[in-house]
Amino acid sequence: MSPQKAKPIRKLILLSSSSLIIFVVMLLMSNHSNDVAFQNFMRMNFGMTNRWSQSFGQEWLVGISRDIGALGGHIDFILITGFVLCFLFFLREEKRLKEFVFTIAGAIIILFILKSTLNINNPSSIFDIFSSDEFGFPSGHALMSFVLYASLAKYSGKKLIYTNARYVIYIFAILLILLIGISRLFTSHTPTEVAAGWSAGIFWLSIVNYLFRKH
Repeated sequence: MSPQKAKPIRKLILLSSSSLIIFVVMLLMSNHSNDVAFQNFMRMNFGMTNRWSQSFGQEWLVGISRDIGALGGHIDFILITGFVLCFLFFLREEKRLKEFVFTIAGAIIILFILKSTLNINNPSSIFDIFSSDEFGFPSGHALMSFVLYASLAKYSGKKLIYTNARYVIYIFAILLILLIGISRLFTSHTPTEVAAGWSAGIFWLSIVNYLFRKH
């Protein structure tokens, strides 16, 4: 095998194996005692929003967290995905359209499988994995926002001529993904659930990038 052909395979093995290891470690760390320890830490440092809420921090902080987290929620996800699909369709970007559909559909299937097998309660429909907080591991917001915004950054970066402009797009996508994940810590998720969502997203995108690489 030539070095040029071996490089994508090495990259796939490195990214997929490292992300899989991180996911397994987060799964092993995700237990009742660690979750309680995290909740106690958040309660001591940020306090509860009020006695009727399980959110941490002042109401303004929780409000901001929910607004940021909504960028990875099911409503914004559907709207942004629909817009991108229409955009690629009218531009006749057939290859990127197929890749985007494959990426999003695969991520939804992976998330549903993980939510169904790794949580005590099983979701009754695919909508439960986006709308319910009962199925915490892994974080659906973290996984889907990573896949969506990383894909958009990848497609946008390829269209830009200037390297510095690409870096701005990539940095913005990374910051957005991080903010969405962090915002979930104040409302419904633990660090292990968020990190597991990110690692699952990296795992899936590494496979997609390998399958749709340029020959």
